Amino acid sequence: MKIPVIYNNDYIVFLENDCGFTFIHCDCVRWTKEVKKEFLSDLKKLFGIHRNDVYAIHEIDDVKHKKFLGIVGFEYLKDFVGSDAKLRQIFIRRT
Repeated sequence: MKIPVIYNNDYIVFLENDCGFTFIHCDCVRWTKEVKKEFLSDLKKLFGIHRNDVYAIHEIDDVKHKKFLGIVGFEYLKDFVGSDAKLRQIFIRRT
C-alpha cells in the first residue's frame, strides 16, 4: 500500500513497503526550477529521516523518468520481469 509522506501543491511523494524493501512513488503536477529546488529539499529531509535504501521501479522506455531518477540520486540496480511479463528496471538510492 502506498503511503503519502510529502504533500505539496505541485507533487505528492509516497512510500511503499514490499517484502521489506521501501519503494518510492511521486505524482508531479508541475515542474519548474523552484518546484525542483523545493522537491529536492523535501526528499533530502525524507531520506534523512528514513535512513534506509529506497528503490524505484522504472519503465525502460520512459526517458524523462530516467532523467528524473538521476536528478534525485538514484542509480541503476537491475532488470526484472514484472508479474505482467514486462521487462522493467529497479533503481536504488543508497543511504
